[in-house]
Amino acid sequence: MKNQRLHRYPKWIWGVAALLFVVSFFAPEAKADSIQPMFTYGESLTTDQFNQTKQLLGVKNGTTEIPVAINEMNDLLHDNYNYYQVYSSTYITPVNNNGGVTVEIKTPNTITAITQLQYENAAITAGATNVDIKVASAVAVDGSGALAGVYKAFQKSGKTLNSEAVSVAQDELDTAAQITKDNKDKDGYSDESLNAAIADIKEQIQDYKDNNGGSIDHNQIQVIINNVINNYDLNGILSQDNLNQLNQLMQRFSKLELTNDQKQALNNLGDKIRETGKDIADKAKETWDNLDEDKKSEIMSLWDRIVQFVKDTVQSIINIFK
Repeated sequence: MKNQRLHRYPKWIWGVAALLFVVSFFAPEAKADSIQPMFTYGESLTTDQFNQTKQLLGVKNGTTEIPVAINEMNDLLHDNYNYYQVYSSTYITPVNNNGGVTVEIKTPNTITAITQLQYENAAITAGATNVDIKVASAVAVDGSGALAGVYKAFQKSGKTLNSEAVSVAQDELDTAAQITKDNKDKDGYSDESLNAAIADIKEQIQDYKDNNGGSIDHNQIQVIINNVINNYDLNGILSQDNLNQLNQLMQRFSKLELTNDQKQALNNLGDKIRETGKDIADKAKETWDNLDEDKKSEIMSLWDRIVQFVKDTVQSIINIFK
C-alpha cells in the first residue's frame, strides 16, 4: 500500500504541545449549517463491508451517501498513484466546534498511514469549520479513500475547492511522510514534532506577510524555517534534503491567500498550544508541590547522584588524555 501521506517561546512548551495540537489552514471557510451529514464510502466495499462500515461510523438514516470510485482518486487527491482499491470511508456531520474540525479514526488498526491530523488538514483545505469527521475501513489500507472522500463530500455540498490549495495540502502530506521515513529511526526525531514545526512555520509566514504588505521573500522563509527547526531541536537531525523539501513546500504555501477567518484561526491555534504548555507546567508543579518531603528528598538525592556521576565520568576522560 502507498504511504501518504507552534517560536518565540521556550522549547519545552513547544515540544510537549507538539504531541497534542497540530493543524493546517488553507482555504475559505465553510460554516457548519451549510453542510448536511454525509457518508463517503469506498467503491471496493462488499455489501457486508458497506453495512459494517456504516455501523462502525454510526451513520444515521437519511444521511447522504457518496461513493468514492477508484478512477477519480487521482483527480481528488491531485496525484498520479495507481490506485486499485478504495475501502476507507468517512461520516461527516456539522457540529459547533468553535470553528474547529474534529477527527476520530474508529478503526486505527486498519488505517495504516494517514493520521488524525492529516484528515483534519484535508477537511480544512476543503473549506471546513465546525465539522466532525469519523473514519473507518473494513480492511487494512493507508486511508487515501477516506481522504479523497473528505474532498469529494465538500465538492458535493457545493464548495468550490481551490485546486492549488488542495495541491499544497497534498504536497505537505507527502513532504511530512518522506521526512518521517528518512528520520524515523533517529534519536530525537518524532513525526509529531515535525508536524507541529510545519504548523508553526506556516503561522510565522502568515504573520510576516500580514506585517509586510502581504509579501515575503525566499530568504525570510528560510530564516523562519531555520529558527523553528532549531526551536524544535530538529537541527542536526533533518538533512539538507529535508530542509530543501520544507523550503519548497513553504514557498508554495506563502503564495496562498488566507481569509481573515483562517488568519484568526492560526492565531487561536497558537494561543491554544501556549495555554496547553502552561497547563502542563502547572500540573507538573502541582504534582511536585503535593509530594511529601521524604519523596522530594529522595528524588533530589537521585538527581545529585546522577549529576555527580556525569562529572566524575567527564573528569576521568580528561585525566586519560592529560
